[in-house]
Amino acid sequence: MKLALMAAFIALTYSPTFAQSIQKTPVEGTTTNRSYPIDGTPLLEKQYRQAAEYVSSHPGLTEQMRLEKVSSWGFTVGSTHSWYVYNYATTRYYLDKSTCRSVGSHCYIFVEDSLWGTRVTQAAVDSIENDFDNRTPANPNEGIYEMDVNAFGNPPDVDNDPRIIILICNIQDGYKGTGGYIAGFFDPTNETNQAYSNKAEIYYVDADPTNLTTAGGIEQAMSTTAHEFQHMINYNYHQTVPEPTFINEGCSKLAEVYCGYPTDDLSLYANETNIYLFTWRTSNNTLVLNDYARAQRFFLYIWDRFGIGIFKYIVQSQQNTEQAILNEAFQKDGLSLSFNGLFTDWLIANKLDDTTSNRLYGYAYPDLPPSNGEDYYNPNVSGIDTVQNVAAEYLIFKGGSDLTVTFTNPGSDPNLFVKAIEFGSSPVLADVPFGIPYSVPGYGSTYTEIAFVIINEDPNSDAVVSYKATGSGPASVEELKWDTSEPDGYFPWAASDTVCVTFGAYPGGVLDSVRVALKKAGAITGGVYQFTGKINPTPLGKPLAAPISATISTSSQYPYPVPYQNWATVDLSTLGISTDQPIAVAFVIGTQDPGVMVTEYPGQSPYHSYTYLTSSEASPDPAGWYYITDTDSTVAIYLIRAYVSFPTSSDVNPTPSTFSLYQNYPNPFNPTTVISYDLPGISYVTLKIYDILGRNVTTLVSANQSAGSHSITFTGRGLPSGVYFYRLSAAGGDGNLYTATKKLVLMK
Repeated sequence: MKLALMAAFIALTYSPTFAQSIQKTPVEGTTTNRSYPIDGTPLLEKQYRQAAEYVSSHPGLTEQMRLEKVSSWGFTVGSTHSWYVYNYATTRYYLDKSTCRSVGSHCYIFVEDSLWGTRVTQAAVDSIENDFDNRTPANPNEGIYEMDVNAFGNPPDVDNDPRIIILICNIQDGYKGTGGYIAGFFDPTNETNQAYSNKAEIYYVDADPTNLTTAGGIEQAMSTTAHEFQHMINYNYHQTVPEPTFINEGCSKLAEVYCGYPTDDLSLYANETNIYLFTWRTSNNTLVLNDYARAQRFFLYIWDRFGIGIFKYIVQSQQNTEQAILNEAFQKDGLSLSFNGLFTDWLIANKLDDTTSNRLYGYAYPDLPPSNGEDYYNPNVSGIDTVQNVAAEYLIFKGGSDLTVTFTNPGSDPNLFVKAIEFGSSPVLADVPFGIPYSVPGYGSTYTEIAFVIINEDPNSDAVVSYKATGSGPASVEELKWDTSEPDGYFPWAASDTVCVTFGAYPGGVLDSVRVALKKAGAITGGVYQFTGKINPTPLGKPLAAPISATISTSSQYPYPVPYQNWATVDLSTLGISTDQPIAVAFVIGTQDPGVMVTEYPGQSPYHSYTYLTSSEASPDPAGWYYITDTDSTVAIYLIRAYVSFPTSSDVNPTPSTFSLYQNYPNPFNPTTVISYDLPGISYVTLKIYDILGRNVTTLVSANQSAGSHSITFTGRGLPSGVYFYRLSAAGGDGNLYTATKKLVLMK
């Protein structure tokens, strides 16, 4: 489903090239949440199970139902009918009175009577019928029906009528104005003659809050139509054993894009790569959006690489696991390829996305966000990571020179391995052995960035990897920025509103300065803070430099000069602010100040830029942290940059003088978090996790460790959400015992 955001328009001072209206979207966890569509089909697990059991116990059911209905429905425009619809809020069925508003070559379109003329118009119905029967954005000569049938297979037919019934209705899902709402669903009950079955090929498209009187609402409905029709086709081949959710939903997400409708916000997967590929969080209407993004991106890659023909083999496979389904499809498509090989190629393509040297390592589909991970601008780092089963972690080195990295595989896991992607004029891909230093002599000159992809192919178990990197730190100051284009305009927010840009940790670095692009002469006040790791209640933690003032003496008018000239620099080099932990840079702005310039970035999820809107500005919504999108497909980001300097010596990790246990990051977390601590000397260390009742959940460390800074990744996969504690005990050579305990929160 395309991400739909709550519309709430705010005045904007803009250049002619900038969006003329914007949407403010509350950050998840604030007092209100954005609205977004989800698919109701995976929520019908009970119906799928009951339908499978019923079909299994009634051989020849389809033929029997067709014999009972010897002719087609024969609906015409104006025909009325009451259809059974599942109510997700009450978990009961009800009869929905509706009228046929269109009869196409492949469909009947019914509309709930209470919606006609308000939420649904004839123009909307005609658009949906035209897309279903005649043309799609991807193909002017084929509609959704032909596109989906050609890609996935044939729909079932229990009602002796080749037309598909599309019921546009207000899907009852408990929606209260914010959060997830069900945009459509296919119910397998209708393919049986059980109670509450319509005994027909029918699926449902929402019209409240989806608004079919708007272009965006119609596009959402058409995308949903392509999505749900695939579910119907899929059911035809899995009547007794439903196909795994990841495969079924992934094919439906591909159906949307194959028919020419927009992708989801695929950055949701790019920012969460260390997760079991086939995870599906049906019970969480927020995190399931990440699952949809991951599935859509995975199947986009398969489509790009092999063409649409392979999907009939995927949909029609009778294997019962995701890997077995894909392996069988490869074999039937004549490919000498296994799932593991495809998975590795996909992970590389998600970062490299370059088909010029090898078509396996990129996409034909344009402008996909690259996979993110831990960014290091100083090569002198070490750490321990836990990589989930069938998942990957990315370590990305962007600064310094003479890089050498040694990876170790403590568990000797045969399914764990590392690939290096060396970015330069001609990217290089290489295998990285465990236990042997891997050197990149051209790093810092020939290759400006190295991404290590740590891959765990084990289908059942997590794997642990440790790494130690050394090299020369950057000789110059590194610029950290999220903006990729010149400024488009600025927002004249009300007095006391605050803009904030967050930056990740850059171990071994010191904050040199910050720069902010201003609109006109004047000064604004702000500060540098520890980033709390969350936005609600605030991203601004301990002050590191506050207050600070940014000042310029000139003003800019549209069209803005290229490159933009009005940058204010705040020198922080004398403060020694460590960038070992993430930071947030914020400025208080208002209608009379110089104004912080903004630009646009593809996507509609927060991209490191947040705005605290006071009650007057946020009205009718409450005051709180928001991110700003336009009404199309981009998010607004503020032109605030940070500059980090690094020691040039490779000895950038001096021995700590005391024991220290640090707060885990991120916190709250899901599913992994990093716990760091310092040891002033060789110590026997135990690090344990306890639940709120004091029971030992797991022991992360129980061993002698050398002096220095240590980090370990804790994964809460398999544990319930809640409050936990981690306790460090370290016995030094002097016989003294150091202990410390801190709280962490697992939030699924």
